[in-house]
Amino acid sequence: MNKKISFEFIVGLLILIITFVSFFYFALKIDYFDSSNKFNLNSKFFDIGGLTVGADVKSKGVKIGEVIEITLDDESYMALVKSSLNNNLKIPIDSEVKIANNGFIGSPYVEITMGNNELFFQNNDITENNVDAVSLEEIINNFIFN
Repeated sequence: MNKKISFEFIVGLLILIITFVSFFYFALKIDYFDSSNKFNLNSKFFDIGGLTVGADVKSKGVKIGEVIEITLDDESYMALVKSSLNNNLKIPIDSEVKIANNGFIGSPYVEITMGNNELFFQNNDITENNVDAVSLEEIINNFIFN
């Protein structure tokens, strides 16, 4: 009977160790709480489609950040999308920010097309050149009824 308890104890201890190692490994990889190498960029849209918190922010197909907050602006009643981006990026102030989709049924994300200006966005700046999300339903309705 002691050998069975000993074997079960060793297996349980092994599972516990693997769980702790996995938890710490993924906690280090995610760096969720480390905001020292990030800066925030705000964008206002009339329509954000199905964009959600946690969606990617990409430039030329490369992930450069993520959406951290979506709120409604009290004054203009536009959707305010707050994105957290890598701090080492220099995004020109004439860059275009749009909401795009991964194919027809893919998840929406924020796409930044870099501009050519010599001035760059700073932390918590608001973008001006924004393009709203276009849904497949709108495209079909415009094609049929126009």
